[in-house]
Amino acid sequence: MTQDNQSSTSPQHQSYLNNDGIDELTPAVRKHRVSSLSLSDLNQWQNGLTKLSSSTSLSKQGSHANLKKVDSLAKLSRNSSIIRRKKKSVVDHPRVASYAFCFDIDGVILRGPNTIPEAVEAIRLLNGENKYNIKVPSIFVTNGGGKPESQRAEDLSKRLETEIRIDQIIQGHTPMRDLVPLYKNVLVVGGIGNVCRNVAESYGFKNVYTPLDILKWNPAVSPYHDLTEEELICCKTDVDFSKTPIDAIMVFADSRNWAADQQIILELLLSKNGVMGTESKTYNEGPEIYFAHSDFIWATNYKLSRYGMGALQVSIAALYKEHTGHELKVHRFGKPQVGTFKFANKVLSKWRKGMLDEHLKKLSINDPNASEADILINDEGEEFINQAKLESGNYSEDEEDDETAADKLGELSLQDKITLQLPPASTVYFVGDTPESDIRFANSHDDSWFSILVKTGVYQEGTVPKYKPKHLCDNVLEAVKFAIEREHAMELAEWNETAEDETPARVSSKINFSDFVMTPSEKKAEEDKQRAKTQVVDELEELEVPDMLNAQLDKLRNVGA
Repeated sequence: MTQDNQSSTSPQHQSYLNNDGIDELTPAVRKHRVSSLSLSDLNQWQNGLTKLSSSTSLSKQGSHANLKKVDSLAKLSRNSSIIRRKKKSVVDHPRVASYAFCFDIDGVILRGPNTIPEAVEAIRLLNGENKYNIKVPSIFVTNGGGKPESQRAEDLSKRLETEIRIDQIIQGHTPMRDLVPLYKNVLVVGGIGNVCRNVAESYGFKNVYTPLDILKWNPAVSPYHDLTEEELICCKTDVDFSKTPIDAIMVFADSRNWAADQQIILELLLSKNGVMGTESKTYNEGPEIYFAHSDFIWATNYKLSRYGMGALQVSIAALYKEHTGHELKVHRFGKPQVGTFKFANKVLSKWRKGMLDEHLKKLSINDPNASEADILINDEGEEFINQAKLESGNYSEDEEDDETAADKLGELSLQDKITLQLPPASTVYFVGDTPESDIRFANSHDDSWFSILVKTGVYQEGTVPKYKPKHLCDNVLEAVKFAIEREHAMELAEWNETAEDETPARVSSKINFSDFVMTPSEKKAEEDKQRAKTQVVDELEELEVPDMLNAQLDKLRNVGA
């Protein structure tokens, strides 16, 4: 992070850390509204309906096959409480939220070695222990690192008194695992002992070296530091760095020895092909350099903020420019970089799907208890709706009376399955303590992300942050409470938009499904045929559908016309 909250009278300064163009980005705006109804209520029936409406082959298929699909969608809608709902003053049945949370860790969950007290209750609320009985997916996106993601998850689990899984953790260097195919020999900088080396090797890097290895090879590289016994244990002893080229430098964590690490990094940047003891005349033959993040300062349990990896980056760049006259080109990960944003979206999508999977009962079609599943999985791993369970679901009395008619409309076969697809999160709340990295990160890439700044870390109350959050509050618990109430209001409003009153008789409209799937020519032929007969309403081809789904079906009648 760069320096923040500078006085308006200070001269304008373009920080080296702000040369990435992020401030010029326009956040993406969604073309279509995403429902605020919970994932488990929505249950993806709308996606199936959309697939039917967009299918160019709808009018070309036989009526029987299409009747199966439409009937299944109607039943799925009823089963998921979407097609017929009663108006409510509060939505409080158990469910999985359409929205999600991302948390910074340092300054939000932790402050130095201490856990921020309100964090435990905040996570408990997101796990469903709230008055609305809603579970909210959440992940952690920290610029910190220097330890395996599994260790971070284990530590947070103990502190937050709940299970935090490795799939919920993104550290500054986590996206660097995608660089494994590109480089053979890498120098990993930062952290204690061999921890970062071990993390890099766990990602799949084959030849991982550290500055300690270079100091063991030739102590004169940094003459003012003598290796300790603990450091000697961590060193590789069989490497000649005058013959071993370094392909990339990766700063995984904060440096524990700025003098030695900067000396080695700069020598490699100015070298020929990453070989120690060589010097390029053009200054462009050295290895690429990657930083896990660019936080200029960070919060500890000390009363003032401490310099972080961003400060090291500025220092190295200044020395490089002083030596060469050129600006150092670096690769940045961490917040607010776009690469980390894309990586976070991928992780969050996977975690949301996992939470929905746990909420819905999914079984193999070969499972002895397959009849109890909400979703069935075939031998190819494809998922489809358990039609049998839907037909025996929580229907109202008049729907149960029409069961025979529904059966004749056909069942959803394996060939006619509706595959469930996860919509994007309706809102992603990002809670951070650092305007320059956290709030800038949440505000820069996607308009559906909602930035919340807390006062438990870097941000100092009373100052005006350069990057303004959409909401400011005292701590992470207040942030979670704010979002839950905000989202419940939107969910309740959408729930009641098409819900029915408790007292009046239910008003619905009729739709003939054969009429829905016919082409115009087929429809005319059928009308002529019917006029020649006694006009009898065939109850087997009629199904009560409320106004919401009826409006959707009206749009589909003319497909193929």
